[in-house]
Amino acid sequence: MRSSMSSSSSSARPYVSVVIGSNAPPESLEACLAALEGQRDRSEVLVVEGVASPARLRELFPWARFVERPGQLVPELWREGIEAAEGEIVALTIAQMVPAENWLAQVRAQHGEYDATGGAIDPGRGLRLTDWAEYFCRYVRDMRPFAARDTVDLPGDNAAYKRALLETVRERWRDGFWENVVHPHLAADGVALHQAPEVVVYQGRSAGWSAFTTQRLAHGRKYGHQRGVHFSRARNLVGVLASPVVPFLMTWRVLRQVFRKRRYRLRALASLPLIFSFNLVWAYAEARGHFDMLRR
Repeated sequence: MRSSMSSSSSSARPYVSVVIGSNAPPESLEACLAALEGQRDRSEVLVVEGVASPARLRELFPWARFVERPGQLVPELWREGIEAAEGEIVALTIAQMVPAENWLAQVRAQHGEYDATGGAIDPGRGLRLTDWAEYFCRYVRDMRPFAARDTVDLPGDNAAYKRALLETVRERWRDGFWENVVHPHLAADGVALHQAPEVVVYQGRSAGWSAFTTQRLAHGRKYGHQRGVHFSRARNLVGVLASPVVPFLMTWRVLRQVFRKRRYRLRALASLPLIFSFNLVWAYAEARGHFDMLRR
């Protein structure tokens, strides 16, 4: 289903609400907001953060609305932002992302035709080896080049939805906006989830190995819960017993994408031990999620 949602918003309301889920260092959020400053026409920006930003940062960007939700994961921060958003379109990203200078223009253009869209995520400047490893683990599938496509695997860190569409699946993001939960239900309802390489954000520096490992532990276990709740006990047991194979499979998939796209191959090889370590953490956490389901 292509775009069919009509606007009932007042002209005084923003057309696009940008929701930034922020659990990143202040300098990352500052780079994200600075990139948005010159392209905010008819848009609002909501920063929903697990740790309060310094007063200096809030004063530097007085046009952004800051909402504190201590201790929450990014999908939970997104949920809070969606609830508070007033725009016809809700665009999601995270503080580590630096939007291209035409990002919001491209979001608006895509929503002339589609109700759910995503874009590309490329590596930014000045990345350290841990940042490269995080990038390859999370975003190699969304790295350019790729042809425009319909996919349920839109990256939530660069995605936008008609607000009216999100209301049709509100129950699916009640516990947090997890893409792997929400997107299949949208697709089942006939919605085209369209990914366009023209809609670009760049991953900047992250908080480092320890912070990303902590996130992988939380997200991986939650992913095991989300899948395991629909599985039989036997299938959850398989999820536990097969976990030693998972990091090897995930790492192979990363390298396959990198070499197929013929970009940053040396960077991928240099960061390979870190990539594998991140995937090992995910596999352990997902297995814990399946084990939790066995103990229900």
